[in-house]
Amino acid sequence: MNQQILNDISQGQDNLIQNTNVSGDLTFAPVQIGTKIETQIVQISVAKVTQQPLIKASPYQGLKRFNLQDRERFFGRDKLIARLFTAVNRSNLSLVLGASGSGKSSVVRAGLIPELKKSLELNKFYDFIFTPNQDPFESLYRCLLSEEKNYSFQSSQAQIALKAEADTLPQVINSLKKEDERWLIFVDQFEELFTSCDDLDKRNNFIDSLVRVANSGDNTVKIILAMRADFLEQLSSYPNLGLIVNQNNLHLVTDMHPSELREAIEQPAAKHGVVFEEGLVEQIIKEVEGQKGYLPLLQYTLNLLWQSESRTLGTDGRPEIEDRILNKRTYILLEGVRGALQKQVNDIYHNLSQQEQFSTKQIFVKLVNIVNTESGSKTVSRRANRSEFIGESVNSILERFVDENLLVSSSESLTAEKLQIRDSQSSKQSATIEIAHEILLASWDKLKSWIEEEKEAILLKNYLADETRRWLKLKSAQGDSQARDELLKGARLEQIVVLRDANAFNKLGGLSANEDEFVNTSITWRNKQERQKKNRRRNTVLSLSMFSVIAILLSIWGFSSSIAASNNLKEAEKQSRIAQENEAEAKRDELTAKFHLQKAQNETSMLLEIIKKNTQNDEYYILSDALSGEGLFRSNWDLTKVYKFFDNNQKLNQELHQQITKDCPNVQNLEQCQMWGDRLFPDN
Repeated sequence: MNQQILNDISQGQDNLIQNTNVSGDLTFAPVQIGTKIETQIVQISVAKVTQQPLIKASPYQGLKRFNLQDRERFFGRDKLIARLFTAVNRSNLSLVLGASGSGKSSVVRAGLIPELKKSLELNKFYDFIFTPNQDPFESLYRCLLSEEKNYSFQSSQAQIALKAEADTLPQVINSLKKEDERWLIFVDQFEELFTSCDDLDKRNNFIDSLVRVANSGDNTVKIILAMRADFLEQLSSYPNLGLIVNQNNLHLVTDMHPSELREAIEQPAAKHGVVFEEGLVEQIIKEVEGQKGYLPLLQYTLNLLWQSESRTLGTDGRPEIEDRILNKRTYILLEGVRGALQKQVNDIYHNLSQQEQFSTKQIFVKLVNIVNTESGSKTVSRRANRSEFIGESVNSILERFVDENLLVSSSESLTAEKLQIRDSQSSKQSATIEIAHEILLASWDKLKSWIEEEKEAILLKNYLADETRRWLKLKSAQGDSQARDELLKGARLEQIVVLRDANAFNKLGGLSANEDEFVNTSITWRNKQERQKKNRRRNTVLSLSMFSVIAILLSIWGFSSSIAASNNLKEAEKQSRIAQENEAEAKRDELTAKFHLQKAQNETSMLLEIIKKNTQNDEYYILSDALSGEGLFRSNWDLTKVYKFFDNNQKLNQELHQQITKDCPNVQNLEQCQMWGDRLFPDN
């Protein structure tokens, strides 16, 4: 490596650090604290670097994000850190925006937060870091219970976070924060609020909570949101949040300058006593130019380069890393920044058996989601519950990819003792699995083809998994009746049933027992609802038919009597015309007509009495209800038995048949009339 170039670079880095002094009134702290953002720079000269003790462990992160403990290995972002430091001091809410892989999370976690912590060393400083996931309030609750932080809240104290209302976050702060404390709330991957949280009320309430804290005027609480730039359009629906962001509180994380990249590449190795072969750093910088999301790829490639040099033995039998130089030859074998990740994951995949490859596909497609936005569909990483991965083969392969740092398990850092304690306290969080970095979605061609092939199944399977968890949670807390509202319905249920029947979900690992139960319960409830709807419609038709039948019965007997009366009246009129002079005869005929009318009424009463004597009690009550207007919508009528009494009355049967065919065209009996009613009111 050219010594003059090294010296120039070192001088430039010294100047960079000198220009990052932060000054001004630190409202975040009670008193001004002189703060200088700096990283410990090792003077890059081959002699000085190689004289340091050799640390063989890799100083690079791979696909893992940087965190507070990685501050001494986080290089190249000092100017951005200084800018964010000033911004947080000035405003209560800041939005850090950047493309996937731009390093926005790392600059806050490993850059800004350590510097804030350092500047507030005279105060109690607590940083609350979480991602929204499916329920941002539950994520906040879990964060408050974190065992890895310097704060400690009891579950009973943190329960207030689960209220999930617009004033929840202010209440959490008012209840738990002490006067001498300074709080930083960092909501990382803020886009999950739109990609993972399907509960619109919780989403709105969470954003309202953030706005209320930001507008409270309390300068001892600061909020930082980190968000993928391609989801910025989602904020247009939240004008109150947008108003705050538009007041110079949006900070874009751009690509690094070449000098910053050189820092990020060289300095970690230098601190471990290793340098790069001359020209290799320039080659790497040139290769990442124009590459989207290159920072995780860069870290992954540098980590592979270090590990390869550590594993490869030289001619003297010693690991090549002991030569203290990272070589071009090894870098080229790894296929560089653009190809190293894909080559590595392909090598792992191709060395698996056919069944293991099938299991690999099942694992990875569970860990992606497709979300629709105004600008089109986007593929994002999905955090899945460990319980979604079923079978010994699947879990064995899953562990393999976790060991390769391509997947991350939320429980990987928990010891068996901690897990046992959490179980006994009934507060163990569900272990989750996620892709180590979303850059893998764009860098592994095999995964991209799987996503395209199974797009519809992925969407519905992820939806089903999330809805199943929601249903089980509500069922456990409030019982079956309350959980019934969460059952699948309509077109979405039909889509899932069709794909399940076609075994389409098998390519994604199949459905879990809970998911199958959820689908089957939804189908059972849907069928029950449809049967009830069908019965209500049928009974409505039967009730109307019953009303018509009763009307026929009464009209037939009344009509018979009226005919007799009418004939007698006509006869009386005829006799009156023939023998007008015979008044006595005419009066006798009139009395005869009145007698027949009375007789008709008596016959009707007799008819009802006969019905009562010759029918079953239930059938008589049906007619009685109908006559009184109270039985029109009684269910489960059997009209066939009611009519047995009239089977021998040809005239009555003829009249009944005429009425039935009038109400129900083209039928021969009451049973067909019921079938006609079902067609008249189809279930769908």
